[in-house]
Amino acid sequence: MTNKGMFEDAIKLEKQDRKIKRLNMRIKELMEINKEHQQMNGKLHSELEIEKKNHTITREDNDMLNKEIGRLMKKLQEK
Repeated sequence: MTNKGMFEDAIKLEKQDRKIKRLNMRIKELMEINKEHQQMNGKLHSELEIEKKNHTITREDNDMLNKEIGRLMKKLQEK
């Protein structure tokens, strides 16, 4: 092996090491992003469930009000 070949191998190894370090840093960043995404998704899911419950309650209240209005309208029509 010539001196030139030794340096080329060392340069290739150094480039690979730098690439590996960059990829490992990127993996860490992506893992953090994934963790934040999961937390946000969980919060949004909870909020959605609350809104569904509120919507159901509101709809039930509206149904009761409509029945009461209908009852009062019948009373008025009878007079």
